[in-house]
Amino acid sequence: MTRFASATDITRTGENRYAVDLDPGYLIGAALNGGYLMAVLQQAALAESAHPHAVSSSYHFLSPGSGGPAEIEAEALKRGRTVSTVRVTLRQAGKAVATGTVATAALDPGAVPVFEAAPAGVPPIEQCRAFDPRADRASESGFIDRVDLRFAPETYALLTGGHSGATPELRGHVDLSARDGGPAEDPAAFVALAVDALPPVVSALTAWRWAPTVELTWHLRALPEPGPLAFRARADLVSDGWFDESVDLWDAKGRLVAQSRQLARLGR
Repeated sequence: MTRFASATDITRTGENRYAVDLDPGYLIGAALNGGYLMAVLQQAALAESAHPHAVSSSYHFLSPGSGGPAEIEAEALKRGRTVSTVRVTLRQAGKAVATGTVATAALDPGAVPVFEAAPAGVPPIEQCRAFDPRADRASESGFIDRVDLRFAPETYALLTGGHSGATPELRGHVDLSARDGGPAEDPAAFVALAVDALPPVVSALTAWRWAPTVELTWHLRALPEPGPLAFRARADLVSDGWFDESVDLWDAKGRLVAQSRQLARLGR
C-alpha cells in the first residue's frame, strides 16, 4: 500500500460516520494541505454513494487541520440513478476543519469527447525540472516529499530567477512521490490532491508565502491513466489580498481529466 493510500484510509464507525488518522506528512507549515483533506473527504463521500466517481466537488476550508485523529460526517442529500450528492464535514477535537458537497456518478473510461479544447502545451516531463518554492520550510513540513513537481523551463526560470513583470501562470507535471510508493493505486483518487498540490499561482509574482484557500471547486472530467499529470495553473485577478487560481490537469494520453477553481487569501 502506498503512503497516500494509507493516509486517506477511513474506517466506518457508525451510520454516516467515519474515523481517519490524518497524516502529518501532508502538512505545509502548521496546516494540512487542502488537497489532502479533499482526498480524505472524497473517500467518505464515495463510501456513502452507489456511484464510483466524484465528478463535482465544492469545499470550504474553515480552520487549519493537523495530524492525528479526526472524524468525518457524511450525509447523502440525494441518491439518484445517475447522480448522488453527499455532504461531508471533517472535524478535529469537535471543531469543523473543512466541509464539502460532492456529486458522484459513473464515468465511462472509453468515452470519446464531442469537443475538447486544445491542451496547454506543457513540455514533456523529460524537459521539466524539479523544484518547489516551499522547500525552505522542509524542516516544518514533509509535504514536498509526498508530491513530485516538475516545472516547464519558463516556469522554473520564473520561480527561481525573479518575478518582475511576470504573468501568474505555472506549467509542469505533478505526481505522487516514488519515495512513498509511487503512483496512486486508483489514479482518480489522487486527482483531489493534485488540483491543490501546486505552489500558489501567485508564487509567479512574489516569493512563496502561505496562501490559505477559502473555497475550492473542482470537476473530474475523465478517468486518468496511471502516471504523472500535466498541469497549467493561472490567475485572472490578484487584488486587495485575494486571488483566484484555476488549474487544468491532463493525463499521459493528453486527455483533460480535471478542472478546478479556488479563491484564496494572500498570506502574511
